[in-house]
Amino acid sequence: MVWSHAYAGPVRFELVRERVAALPRELPAPPAILTPVRLDSSEGFVPSPDRRGRPAAVLVLLYPDDEAQARVLLTVRVPHLSTHAGEVSFPGGSAERLDADPTETALREAAEEVGLDTAACGARVVGQLETFGLTVSGFRIVPVVALAERAPECHPNPDEVARVVHAPVEAFLPDAPVELEERVIRERLIRYGVYPVEGERVWGATARMLGQLGATLAAEMAETPETTPETTFAPDLAPKPAIRTATEADGAAIDAFLRAMAPELVHRLPPASELLIAEIGAATPAATPHATPAGRVAGLACWAPWDRPRSPDDPRGFDGLEFPGEVAAELTLLAVAPDLRGRGIGAGLTLAAGRAAAAAGSTVLLAWTLADAAIDPSAVRARSFFRGHGFSDVAVDRRIKARGEDRLLVSRPIDASGPDRLPKSRA
Repeated sequence: MVWSHAYAGPVRFELVRERVAALPRELPAPPAILTPVRLDSSEGFVPSPDRRGRPAAVLVLLYPDDEAQARVLLTVRVPHLSTHAGEVSFPGGSAERLDADPTETALREAAEEVGLDTAACGARVVGQLETFGLTVSGFRIVPVVALAERAPECHPNPDEVARVVHAPVEAFLPDAPVELEERVIRERLIRYGVYPVEGERVWGATARMLGQLGATLAAEMAETPETTPETTFAPDLAPKPAIRTATEADGAAIDAFLRAMAPELVHRLPPASELLIAEIGAATPAATPHATPAGRVAGLACWAPWDRPRSPDDPRGFDGLEFPGEVAAELTLLAVAPDLRGRGIGAGLTLAAGRAAAAAGSTVLLAWTLADAAIDPSAVRARSFFRGHGFSDVAVDRRIKARGEDRLLVSRPIDASGPDRLPKSRA
């Protein structure tokens, strides 16, 4: 099995400005992996957004860097603060009695913490993200979103801010790497997802806000009908791939594609009629060895029933794992050409496999990757891909290993209606 995906390259600011200028009324949920959960109790850790708490606001400021790539302003708090010391956060804080609304709170706090001059950088507020509640510090935080025409000139307040981080927006898109950490907080064993950004570790409410921002940008991108340099995150993005069931005529191209990526799979594939193929553009065999009659092979996927017979030399692991009331299917292959990763091909193939499985009566789609102990980049990207596209962790099998690492099984629900996109992550 091959899991191949990576998040997109730099995001042009004009694209972010276009998509954030009018935030949708219904925002997508941030990736579920970012929500801190207790490992020593069945209780949830993060409260619902409408929980009572001290009103607060933060400023989610988006702006271009010198190369017109989109950035978001973050700060590293000094280590001696009474709450959230040393953590990465947005500029912001508690509402004061004279603040008219969350916008005024966010802008005032940003001016106090980093010396933000809204007029100098051409900043304007465009909306808000979901309100987030915090259990530990008891705040109810409103993220106020603003766009600036120029990068702000920051002057950190040494009593509050140790460092300013100009974080790239692509670090928070759904396919961006997310790593898991565990720690004890107020005598609770907590596990939570972390964004590794610019040498810092972003987690908690700040990570969830950034995850929702990234999910919103990705959702808006997916809804854009045209794919041109002006309306896509990657200026050199190839035409949208066509995904279809492979045929015998694709055999040579599929063989060449896998020999270049994963030669050990060439002789283990099912018949072509069980493969889903993504192809891009019109290509000729002279131009690329991965050419089908209609174009170039960009990726492959296939699925099979979870309870299918298995040969002794092809152990799956997870023996005895059942799904009462569900009909489970397994995503048995997902491979994307290295130079085309991060462009939605893996997501499209996964969606197509889910639709095919649903048409056959399946209600849940399973996949396996390497467990969180595997820290090589490909394993981190694979876990991030699944968790960012609606899959939830099911189990780790330490008896059957892949590449010397334990296997992690993930799942997401599917239905026969054939959704137009992958399910949003649940908080």
